[in-house]
Amino acid sequence: MTTKKFIFSGTVQGVGFRYFTKKFARKLKLTGWVRNNDDETVTLVAQGGEKNIEALLNYLKLFFKGKIENIEERETNLEETFKTFEIRK
Repeated sequence: MTTKKFIFSGTVQGVGFRYFTKKFARKLKLTGWVRNNDDETVTLVAQGGEKNIEALLNYLKLFFKGKIENIEERETNLEETFKTFEIRK
């Protein structure tokens, strides 16, 4: 199992990004969370198989084409194991 953290920038708040991310992550049997940040970016932490995490990213790139300006992968040293995928405040 892999845990990856991403920061999305662009027009990613107020467009249903977190809800679509949650819905598709759950379909892919990923766990983790997504949340809006104060700087108008969105953070995503996804846990599961590499191929499923990549599928989630590809889905988001396709569905939010023209809205996502950048996706930055960040180091994550989270030891936590998530039980579901949720939207965090």
